Amino acid sequence: MTFKHAWASAALLVGLAATAGAQTPAAPAAAPAAAPARPSNAAGVAAIVNDDVISTYDVNQRASLLLAGSGIEPSRETLDRARAQAMRDLVDERVQMQEATERDIKIEPAEIDRALADIARQNGTTAEALRTQLTENGISIQTLRSQIESDIAWRRLVGGRFGSRIRISKVQVNDALARITANVAKPQALVSEILISAETDAEVEQAEAIATRLLQEIRNGAPFQNVARQFSAAASAAAGGDLGWLAQGELRPELQTIVDQLQPGQVSRPVRAQGGIYIVAVRDKRAGVDRAAVTKIALRQVNAPKAQRTALERALRRIPGCDGLEPAIAQVTGGEVIDLGEAMESELSEDVRTRIAEVEEGSATSISESGDTLSALVVCARQSGGQGVPSRDEVENRLYEQELTMLSQRYLRNLRRDSTIITR
Repeated sequence: MTFKHAWASAALLVGLAATAGAQTPAAPAAAPAAAPARPSNAAGVAAIVNDDVISTYDVNQRASLLLAGSGIEPSRETLDRARAQAMRDLVDERVQMQEATERDIKIEPAEIDRALADIARQNGTTAEALRTQLTENGISIQTLRSQIESDIAWRRLVGGRFGSRIRISKVQVNDALARITANVAKPQALVSEILISAETDAEVEQAEAIATRLLQEIRNGAPFQNVARQFSAAASAAAGGDLGWLAQGELRPELQTIVDQLQPGQVSRPVRAQGGIYIVAVRDKRAGVDRAAVTKIALRQVNAPKAQRTALERALRRIPGCDGLEPAIAQVTGGEVIDLGEAMESELSEDVRTRIAEVEEGSATSISESGDTLSALVVCARQSGGQGVPSRDEVENRLYEQELTMLSQRYLRNLRRDSTIITR
C-alpha cells in the first residue's frame, strides 16, 4: 500500500509547467502602457522569523510564482493579493526549515534536481524549458528550488515524526466504508474546493477579499485546479482541490446547501465555514445507486438434522466467525457446512436478502426448518465496492492522510506559536 502526502507542493506547478511545454511563438512586445505589472526587485525586510530575514524580494518572487503557477494574469491588484499569500507561505516555510535543521534534516541539491525534473516530466516538458519560462516571467529558479526544498524537508520531518505512530484499524476502515455505503443511494456530486484559511475577524475579512479576487480570476479563465494548488490551504490542494464524488450530506451543512444548488460546471461565490472562506465547484452530478448493487456478500450455509436443533443453536451462538465455523459444526451430529461463495447483494434472492439484512459479519441467521432438515446462513464478509464506493486500501489511505495532515497542521501551529515573527 502506498501512502500519499496530503500537502500541496511545488511539484504541482502545473499551470507554469504546461506553459513551458507549449511550443508557441513568442508574442510581440507589448507597449509599455499595456505591460503587465511586475513587482519591484528592490530588497527590503518584509519579515523576520526567529532572526531569519524574509526580504521583499523573496515575497515578490513567490507572489509571481503563485500567479504563474495558477494561471492568473499578473496585475497590480492580483500581485497585492498574491503577496499576502506569499508572505504566509514564506513564514511557514522558514519555521518548517528551521525545525528541520534543528532535527538534522538536510535536503541535497540532487533531490531538488530530481523534483524539478519530475515537475517537467509530469507536464510534458523539460527542466530547462521550465527554467526558461520562469525567467521569462521574471522569476528566479531559486524561488522554486527553495519551495521544493521546504516541501521535501517538511514531509520528511512530519513523516518521520508521526508516520509510524498512525495506526488505521480495521474497525475505522469498516466504519468509514459503512458510512460511505449507507450514502450511495443519495444524490452525489463531484466536488472541488479552495480554502482561504482564517480564524480572527480580521483574517476572515482579508480571506473574503482574496477569495473574491480568485473567483474573478477563475471566471476569467484561470483553471480552478491550478488556483487550488497554489492558494488553497485545504489538504485537497495537492490534488487541485479535488474531493471526489461526495454523497449528499457528507459536506458541512453550509457547503452542502451550496453544492445542492449548483449545476455541473458551476462555481460558488465565497462561503464562510469552519476554517475560513471556501469556494466550491461542482464538476458533475449523478443519482445515487442501489446500496445492494455495491455490496458483495460471502455466505456459508449450515445444515443439520431436525433432531439436532439444540446442538445447532448452541454451536451457532459460539462460532468465532467463519474461520472457526467448520470445527464448531463438526460437533453437531450430522452437521455440514456448504460454502455458497460470494455474490453482489443485489443478485441474491429476496428471501436470502431478508434473512441476512440485520446479521453482522461473522454471525448466523436464525434457523429455518424444511422437512427433516435445519439450516442457517452465516455472513462471512460484507465488502463494498463499485460505483461510488472506494476500495479498502483507498479508504485506509484517505484516513491515514487525514490523520497525518491534522498532525502536520498542529505541529506547524505550535511551531509558529513558539516562534518570534515580526512582519513589516
